[in-house]
Amino acid sequence: MKWTFLYTLLADLSERIGVDYEKQMLVRSLQTAIAEKEKLIAGYQTQRAKLVSKGSEERVKRLVSLTNAAEVVRGYLRSFAYQKQSLLSLKEEVRDHRTRQAPEMLRVAKIRHKPSGLNEDEWGRFLLEYKGEVDTAISACLKKNASATERWKGKPPPTDADPKDALIDDQAVLDQQPLGLLDAEIDRLQQAVSVDKDTADRYAVLSKRIAEEYTALERSKERLADCEGARERRKTAQQERVAAYVRLFESIVAEESELTALYAPLQNRIQSGQGALQKLAFTVGRKVDLDRWAQRGEELLDLRKQGTLQGRGTLKRLADSKLKKAWETGNPIAVGEAMSAFVSQHNRELLEMSTAPPSEQSNYRDWLKRFAKWLYSTDHISLQYSIDYEGVDIRKLSPGTRGIVLLLLYLALDDADDRPLIIDQPEENLDPKSIYDELVGLFRAAKDRRQVLLVTHNANLVVNTDADQIIVAQAGSHATGQLPPITYLSGGLESAEIRELVCNTLEGGEEAFRQRARRLRVRLNR
Repeated sequence: MKWTFLYTLLADLSERIGVDYEKQMLVRSLQTAIAEKEKLIAGYQTQRAKLVSKGSEERVKRLVSLTNAAEVVRGYLRSFAYQKQSLLSLKEEVRDHRTRQAPEMLRVAKIRHKPSGLNEDEWGRFLLEYKGEVDTAISACLKKNASATERWKGKPPPTDADPKDALIDDQAVLDQQPLGLLDAEIDRLQQAVSVDKDTADRYAVLSKRIAEEYTALERSKERLADCEGARERRKTAQQERVAAYVRLFESIVAEESELTALYAPLQNRIQSGQGALQKLAFTVGRKVDLDRWAQRGEELLDLRKQGTLQGRGTLKRLADSKLKKAWETGNPIAVGEAMSAFVSQHNRELLEMSTAPPSEQSNYRDWLKRFAKWLYSTDHISLQYSIDYEGVDIRKLSPGTRGIVLLLLYLALDDADDRPLIIDQPEENLDPKSIYDELVGLFRAAKDRRQVLLVTHNANLVVNTDADQIIVAQAGSHATGQLPPITYLSGGLESAEIRELVCNTLEGGEEAFRQRARRLRVRLNR
């Protein structure tokens, strides 16, 4: 398949656009959830503050600072965990590329470009490989990740330490301390600010809830930041998608131009011709199968949903009014602009008509890929080249007229050939007027430079082309089971015997022949 990589790129970009569209729709609900979470945390903090005994205010303030710093450090550790997961995933992608993807791409390329004649050694150079030592880079990053994770986790202090002694200096930057030390200091202070075991337990429960809710809050904020960036990412991806579609359409226009250039000599010869040749025209153009495109699109949509695209046939009508003209005659930029306008106006509704619910992420993403392959496909656009006769495609002409066109073409293209030309019954399925108007002049011109042998039942052609030599074939009666005997008589139109045979088949008889003879200035013997 041509331009497979562009179709894959279009599918991937559309999947990203669809996913970011869903994320964009989540911004408001996430903002509401974050506000509620912050309100909940503030309530827990108020409840916890009420449990603090008098004289412990400074230690509580210190405890709050430690708790906040611990959440910051936990955020660092989450980032390192995500980094490790991403590095391991990348390592697996590298392995998959080497063992499966690259060999498969090379295998497909060999099949698609078999006529290239490359041998196995030459094909080996086309195996896609990474430019540098990617394994070393990944291993080095994993090692640094492990070291950083261990450093931020830290280790708890010895259990025999005096609970009255602070574990972290008052001047230390709290969010730069390891989590193990922070947690230990938090536990020590929680015990110090409580007056009894029951209060201490309640304080510990609230602190745990605050920590859990704070972690959830940070995750929600990270997700909100990702969703808030979806609009710009989506805009960029849409621009990339249009660019890829334009590149895809450039291949169609390039092929169209190549065909036009290939047949330019024929077109020039037709245009410079005289007489009947001027009725011919050679055209190269695109044919758009809207039915095919619309039918494939309707198979992906739930046409029962209310909207401008509801019901069968609506999609085809929209494409006919907004896309067909660009597809048929537009340049790549015009096609890209037409598709961008169509998507801008209808993309949201098209996505909402998905036959796969967005809640089913796996099915929905698969649908997005199939949706993009359809929307940005070009297999419904084909190139056609034809010869038109008086503005009508040769394939739509009657058999007789089509025969005239083919003779016109042959004689026009073969005007430099001086070899004998044999033509069998050119008058078949033609009326006498067409024979005279279209063929006679061609044969007269042809016989000036080459010998023309014409096999015909039409005496008009014989007389009007001013034949130099006529051979009349006559079949006699034959015995049962045997072929009839055939006799031949040859001569020019000056011969009375030949002329009589011609007159017997000529419309109008001898009088018609005499009129033609006077026009041709032929001297008759009788």
